[in-house]
Amino acid sequence: MTNKPLQTILLLLLSAGIFINVKAQSVDEIVSKHIKAMGGEDKLSKLQSMKITAEMDVMNMKVPINTTIVQNQAFRSETTVQGATIVQAINGNTGWAINPMTGETKPTALPEEAVKSMESETDITGLYNYKQKGYQLTLDGEEDLAGAKVYKVTMTLKNGVKRINYISKDTFYILKIIAKTNINGQDIESENIQSDFRRVEGIFYPFSSEVSTSAMPGAKMALHIKTLEINPKIDPSIFEMPK
Repeated sequence: MTNKPLQTILLLLLSAGIFINVKAQSVDEIVSKHIKAMGGEDKLSKLQSMKITAEMDVMNMKVPINTTIVQNQAFRSETTVQGATIVQAINGNTGWAINPMTGETKPTALPEEAVKSMESETDITGLYNYKQKGYQLTLDGEEDLAGAKVYKVTMTLKNGVKRINYISKDTFYILKIIAKTNINGQDIESENIQSDFRRVEGIFYPFSSEVSTSAMPGAKMALHIKTLEINPKIDPSIFEMPK
């Protein structure tokens, strides 16, 4: 005689196992298609550094931003606002800043929490090789984003920062990123809507972004990239805190 309750439970467990397995495979399949759309593993595996010159429209001002990144090692940005240049840099596990807007005209060490929240900026290959980077991914369904069908893929970084990636079902580009982090005990959420993808040395990159953050409610910032260099020669001393 068949034990129907036990049989039902076993079927449910089996179904749950199959569902979890299919879901995991779906995430990897989406990531694989995204990697291919961005230029492929061969190109991304060789991406070691990047230089970006851009301009941000914010509060009726055009703000130039120069950014230099070494993959998983270092990050430096220079932003000029009303004639004053603000510098932020990460070098391994340490960071520093110069901010004349707040009276800090000399280099000041960044607190450990600030460095941890910024260290994800040193990763310029995104979802590529995510397992080896120690990131966790979940597929959280599908949505409609301004008429585009997208996959909602949440990536949790090793430092706890969460990034929700909205990946186009058509192009497999990331059309929007929502990042959630905690700075000085305050939960901060930022949104980045990406467009105008262009190919630079075989790698596709969004040249336009619209950025908003809960730290500046109501403010919309439009970022436009002017030039992007792949694997340029970089002097490592630019990331070191000046004495």
